[in-house]
Amino acid sequence: VEVAQHAVVEMESERLRNALLAAISHDVRTPLTALIALSESLSALPVEAHAEAAAAIVAQARQLHALVNNLLDMARLETGGGAVNLQRDWQSVEEVVGSAIRAAGPSLAGWSVETALDADLPLVEFDAVLMERVLVNLLENARKYGAAPILLGATVTPQALVLTVRDDGPGLPAALVGQEQMLFEKFTRGQPESATPGVGLGLAICKAIVEAHGGTIAATNATGHGALFTVTLPRRAPPAIEA
Repeated sequence: VEVAQHAVVEMESERLRNALLAAISHDVRTPLTALIALSESLSALPVEAHAEAAAAIVAQARQLHALVNNLLDMARLETGGGAVNLQRDWQSVEEVVGSAIRAAGPSLAGWSVETALDADLPLVEFDAVLMERVLVNLLENARKYGAAPILLGATVTPQALVLTVRDDGPGLPAALVGQEQMLFEKFTRGQPESATPGVGLGLAICKAIVEAHGGTIAATNATGHGALFTVTLPRRAPPAIEA
């Protein structure tokens, strides 16, 4: 039995390695090929076309940057045994939401992001840098697989902070309905054969960060159409401010 279990683990590890190598080889080769072609063509292009070529080079470079960031983040999680080192503090939800929208701006390529935030949101204790990363990943995911506009919401209950990201696209693939948690597994993509770049790490990183806060993350089809991602973080009352 032990030998059989070891064989199953080895097979799964091999499958994950192959999936990672296949995804990386595709998602690195594609922007690199475009970067080389665009760079080589600059000298032959008229001056008035340089700005457009430069913008295309920047877009491809950002794809590579996002891929490397996700790989490094997952490597840190794996090296630390899956543990996430949190720097908790009392944070303004509005500020973190605004910071995430600004950080995701270049990747959203002009898509509008609407917000629906509770009035007078209280301070909530979490790691602002990591939660910004969660929101950025969810916004970029909506841009890749959904349609504009994107709606980012925040609401609180006495027990929890609830953050939502909804797009106006086709929603989750039919094959994942009822198995939505598979989206948060490493190297899993909602559309495996999609030409959209990515290796299936962004949502896995979101899950690791959210669960380190003691929270949950879920994906469903929104009412009507579109995909809805919901992050729920436990909260407690902020400390009293001394007069």
